[in-house]
Amino acid sequence: MFFLKLSNFSAKLADVFLRTILRILKADLLSLYSFWLTLIIVCGMKNIIKLLIRLVCMVCLTFMAVHTACAQSDEFATWTGVKLNYKVTSRWNLSGAAEFRSKNHLKEADRVSLNLGTGYNILSFLKLEGLYEVHYRNRGSEGWKFRHRYLAGAQGYLKCHDFKLSLREFFQQTFFEGDVESRLRSRIKIDYAPVSWKVQPYFSVELYQPVGEDVFFSIARMRYRPGVNVKLSSQCSCNVFYCRQYEPKRSANIVGIEFSVSI
Repeated sequence: MFFLKLSNFSAKLADVFLRTILRILKADLLSLYSFWLTLIIVCGMKNIIKLLIRLVCMVCLTFMAVHTACAQSDEFATWTGVKLNYKVTSRWNLSGAAEFRSKNHLKEADRVSLNLGTGYNILSFLKLEGLYEVHYRNRGSEGWKFRHRYLAGAQGYLKCHDFKLSLREFFQQTFFEGDVESRLRSRIKIDYAPVSWKVQPYFSVELYQPVGEDVFFSIARMRYRPGVNVKLSSQCSCNVFYCRQYEPKRSANIVGIEFSVSI
């Protein structure tokens, strides 16, 4: 039924598009020809083909996100963040980030967080990482509460032509009002990042496992995250993503954007 509706909509859209083109051709064929000729000369056929490929990738990612989001009527949330990266040496880097999250279909603020992190490349394909975070969370009737956590782990990389595969393992402990929650976070990610592309797609899957007693082999949370990294300049980039978050008691559809600056 969904694909039938999509097909009908596409047919109607194509009909409207063709009618519009015909009107333009009848109105001013010479202007239309001049426009395309100028575009080809200025941009070149090679750049136009690259642009079309990027647009197709972005449309496919958007379609996947919208189709998944519409499949279930779960909570909708947004994440917005800014991240700073500082390269101390060729192997050692520092980072800091601030993030705001909404919840309940954009009706409420969820949390504000700050974090400081560091990473060290012990090998060309292996990086040790550490992170400390402070969260100020909206607890509903309890009001806003602080909690903090640390993460420590490693990330390995494997490159093949324009593809980059990474596996990250984090041990995470969260402290809140005397309680301690321990989790193991495992993430696998694949990036398609040609050097000449300013828009680079990626997809990641992350698994959260509780640590302690007999619950290790259970799943506390899963995150499926397609997105694109957009190079704004040599030092600035923008990460736009959709995240499907699954938990045993609830699930959420998340749209996010993060600006990153390297100094």
